[in-house]
Amino acid sequence: MLNDTQQALRAHIQQLLANKQLNDAHHLLVQRLKQNPEDHVCYFLLSEVNTAAGDITKAIKLLEKALSLAPFAVYHLALAKLYVLLGKVSNAAVHYQSALQTAGFSGADFDTLANIATRLGHYDDALSFQQAAYQRNKDNPQISYNLAVCYKIHGLFDEAKSLLQQLTTKQPSFYQAHYSQAELNTVIDAGQHIQKLQALADKEKSIVEQQVYFHSLALNYEHLNDYKNAFKYFALSKQAIAGKLNYQASQHHHFCQKLITQSKQQAPASSDSEFSPVFVVGLPRSGTTLVEKILNQSTQLQGVGEFNDIAQLIQDATQSARVIDSEMLDKAYESEAIKTALASYQQRAELLSDGLRSCDKQPFNFYYIDFILAAFPNAKIVCMQRGWQDCSIANFRQMYSPQSVFHHYSFTLEDIASFHQDYSALVSHFANKYPENVFLQSYEQLVAEPTLQTQKLYAFCDLSWQENCLTFYKSNAASATASKKQIRQPLNKNSIGSWQNYAEFIGADLFQWVGRDERPTHSMSHRKHVS
Repeated sequence: MLNDTQQALRAHIQQLLANKQLNDAHHLLVQRLKQNPEDHVCYFLLSEVNTAAGDITKAIKLLEKALSLAPFAVYHLALAKLYVLLGKVSNAAVHYQSALQTAGFSGADFDTLANIATRLGHYDDALSFQQAAYQRNKDNPQISYNLAVCYKIHGLFDEAKSLLQQLTTKQPSFYQAHYSQAELNTVIDAGQHIQKLQALADKEKSIVEQQVYFHSLALNYEHLNDYKNAFKYFALSKQAIAGKLNYQASQHHHFCQKLITQSKQQAPASSDSEFSPVFVVGLPRSGTTLVEKILNQSTQLQGVGEFNDIAQLIQDATQSARVIDSEMLDKAYESEAIKTALASYQQRAELLSDGLRSCDKQPFNFYYIDFILAAFPNAKIVCMQRGWQDCSIANFRQMYSPQSVFHHYSFTLEDIASFHQDYSALVSHFANKYPENVFLQSYEQLVAEPTLQTQKLYAFCDLSWQENCLTFYKSNAASATASKKQIRQPLNKNSIGSWQNYAEFIGADLFQWVGRDERPTHSMSHRKHVS
């Protein structure tokens, strides 16, 4: 590990970066390297400078140089973090394991280790690391917040809420903490929290801060059953981001139609792999987490969380600029490298599934069903379906990161409506093409007929049905999804028809569109209802 002198240099460089003095930090390190070209710490710190400048590729090369000179665990940790940022989780996993060879980390290092563990699906480890980070630096707001998030993932909601309430009192402008607190509030908490948030009304906010601020207010008003104000602030939250994304629903529609056409005309050659994973896919908020938890009650199956590997591996194999566009499709259907690339997915899934079959709940894997089944002909893919109105409102009232290209559809009701239609057409096609591998599961039927539907679900997945699959809510298994509170409750019909709470605030034509060929237009926008 770094000695005291090296730690002092690191602290100095980090202070320069915090003050946006990137050029000063770069110059200092370059001068030191001229004096000693073998100074591995300088290469490590230069990687932090390049990361701050947004050049991840250069930062990785500098870290690899540092590692070639000194195989320090902290360098592996830094590399794992950068690979996570790039979405290259397989690479990240290798360096994560190497980083675990030491216990001499600082609070900040333990915080990084916890974040990486979470992204890799090692939730129990993440909680331990985050608690270690907090014990070393209780005054750091971000570390406190990260611990609260870990508590939420593990269903420790009281512990999370206590931390968050302290944090929003000490750091009123920590908007992300307000949002996390709002998710957990009771009716009594909500009224008090609204007052705290309204005190920040005139404070200057970035666009991202506006999104989180308005969404926090919306959730609190929803706790109070004040749906008019809840809708107002949900809409304001979405508006804060929507104009910057330039999402085009028509482009997504054409992409999905092209995917269906290519899928009908071209069939990637199947491998001879006997790997038989289970995938749960679907629109966010359609019941994917619920079905994942039900399936993971099986003694034959092991949940591995939400792998992002499939999209990333296909993008890398086709050398495409984006994960969902026509250029990528053209290359993917012609490429023989896809099956080989997905072999690394199998290795990671098998590593985490302890000899059992793996269950991966990455909702957006529905785009890649042809390629998944070419690589793994024995895979079972469950595609969730949920009623049009409820699914649309559930997505509208969920706060997604604008950095995730997969969620760009979710910032207007019209775009959500169009996306829902595209998804339904796509999975219907795959279910017809692969009747032995693709199963359409209705959320409404599942909650109405839980025993019958879970028996069908288990039979499709070649699992022996277990009655305790319906007591999934008693499991202490971690969940990092938006459904982390709901899955701690028994199966119920509470959310069916919940869209009606907002019906009077929505453009009259929007929910009459379902089933028609034409797409909704922004003339039906909910924006005119916000005041």
